[in-house]
Amino acid sequence: MGRLDNRTDIDWSSVTMHQSDMGLSASEKLERFKFEAISELVLRLVGGLLVALSTLLWVILPMGLAGDQLVSHAMLAAIFTAVGLGVYAYGSRGFRRQLSFDGNRRVLSLTKININQQNRLARTFDFDAIESVYLRRSTKASGFASLLVRVSGNPNAILALTGEQAELELVHRALCELVQCADKGVGLNVRRERQKMRGIAAVRV
Repeated sequence: MGRLDNRTDIDWSSVTMHQSDMGLSASEKLERFKFEAISELVLRLVGGLLVALSTLLWVILPMGLAGDQLVSHAMLAAIFTAVGLGVYAYGSRGFRRQLSFDGNRRVLSLTKININQQNRLARTFDFDAIESVYLRRSTKASGFASLLVRVSGNPNAILALTGEQAELELVHRALCELVQCADKGVGLNVRRERQKMRGIAAVRV
């Protein structure tokens, strides 16, 4: 099986892909999400400052404070802590999509990753439950294509990746080859899904 991540005729400007004999990981490039990256940093900073402020409230606790005043002070500090942690968690939830396939476990994972490459909002599916993985072109001339996953029991397809069509086609092809290896040589039933949008190529497992 060819190592598609080493292709030199593709710029890989919108996604990155890393492939092994029985695994694959593809993610949207960070450079595409400058605004989201700045927003994440700001939210993390605000969340950290709120937590620090809650600690400061105890440091500057007035002497002789007791009763209802002490309870109010403690509640205010707790509110700052809760809000700060919530803002920090929301800010670090991740904004880039990542697709991973483990051929040994036959598991497909769809996750969101943040600027620290940490996985957030992970969704893992047994590959036998996946009906199809297909590519959908953008309706706009300058838009990105989408790689979608259709899972049994879910009427709506799940968005796995967005990016340049040529790059997503390579990711799609590499995933198909890995599935074939995982099936010990049993080929995939490649089909065309007929939908309103043109250019939708699907792979049915």
